[in-house]
Amino acid sequence: MIYFLSGLLIIHGIVCLLGAFFPFYPPVYFFYVFFAGHFAVKLIIVLLVGAAQIVYGGYLLLKKRWQVRWYWLAMAVVISTGILLIFPAFHGLFTQIPTATPEPPPYPSVRPGTERPDDIIPTPGGPQYRANVHQEGLENPWPPIETKEVVLADDVRVTYRDYIETDAGEGRNNIVYVRVPGQDIGSANIEAVNAPAEIEVKRGIRWHGPGTIAQVLVIEISQGVQAGEYTFEIDVEVNGEDYGTISCMIEIKDDNQEAVLRPPSVITAKEPYTGNHGITTTRVAPQAGDKGILVAVNLLPLPLDELILKSDVIVIGKVVDILPAKQADTQSVRPTIYTDVVIEAKRYLYGQPSILHIAVRVPGGRVGDTVMRVDASPVFDLGEDVALFLSRMSADNIPPDRIEPVDYYSVTGYNQGKRQYGNGVMVDLGGISVLELEQKIASIHGDE
Repeated sequence: MIYFLSGLLIIHGIVCLLGAFFPFYPPVYFFYVFFAGHFAVKLIIVLLVGAAQIVYGGYLLLKKRWQVRWYWLAMAVVISTGILLIFPAFHGLFTQIPTATPEPPPYPSVRPGTERPDDIIPTPGGPQYRANVHQEGLENPWPPIETKEVVLADDVRVTYRDYIETDAGEGRNNIVYVRVPGQDIGSANIEAVNAPAEIEVKRGIRWHGPGTIAQVLVIEISQGVQAGEYTFEIDVEVNGEDYGTISCMIEIKDDNQEAVLRPPSVITAKEPYTGNHGITTTRVAPQAGDKGILVAVNLLPLPLDELILKSDVIVIGKVVDILPAKQADTQSVRPTIYTDVVIEAKRYLYGQPSILHIAVRVPGGRVGDTVMRVDASPVFDLGEDVALFLSRMSADNIPPDRIEPVDYYSVTGYNQGKRQYGNGVMVDLGGISVLELEQKIASIHGDE
């Protein structure tokens, strides 16, 4: 028996040492994931535990003692090692939810009732929304849950939902991930503050992985709440230092109202746009022997209100094709070059042409060895998501193939009318959300 226990201790110690750097061994993996503390501290603990087992196992093997006391001491080492490594996993799974007030189960899929897209699913990388997890063999009936990343001081990055649309009497989840690139997080406190009386925000399951901490905020909406917008703040404290708050908006829908975010089905898809010309950007790289034309444009800054007023269409879409540049047929001595960009519309915020694909003319491009650059021209990259303020081209401009003249546009205010879009916000428009932009459009154009 003593030989068996000695060998077991040595083998288990070696596995722990290897698992410290390559966490293939489940107890070590769970220890890293669920045990709160700095990664370096956890690494040292695992290395010490592994080394202690190897040393003690070798001692028993060399001494070859058959006394009963060695047998029980060896068993105690094996059992205590298992408890030390495995207990944090169970501790993280079952005791991380605050118990001061009754809380829902950590994974809402075990709640009674119908599954929801934002129910929480446990994954090796941390909690995920049900809608964002592919279930093998099953078609996901929900669109993905969009999240937003906010960068706070000291490069503290927080990923969460800043906008949630729901009905009265519902419950929703908001997974708040906190990470600092290149650093491990010892502790993080995520707490909702300034929540309105109609909305209760409670802390649900907590997850601690290498370099990342996640906290689920369970949002309960009272049954009698009026339709409208409600905002609360999420306070972020990392390693004992307060990094301020981030905002989350809850949009309570009226059952008789159309949803604020209209589904893409309002867009008429005549036929899918197949293929592209392999051009990845409208930005022109200089080459030896180029005949360069540089056009300087003096722009008057356009505030958001003026961009909206001067635009015929405001659309959120994706760049699906960039066509080869063309030289306009003009009588000017200096050639005029332009590049057409095809946009696949995801949602029209104003204008409502309800067509899937439109084209945007961008000043500048390369035709042969002649390059025209317009310093204020917007730059488009293939595959990027954009929010565009567009003005319809005049009838004498010929659109590219498969695009009707009515769906041919220029960007309002040159590069001022092209904005990056992601996670429901205009990234380079002060972080304004789609909802806020729609409200601004409605205040300017009314029911147009």
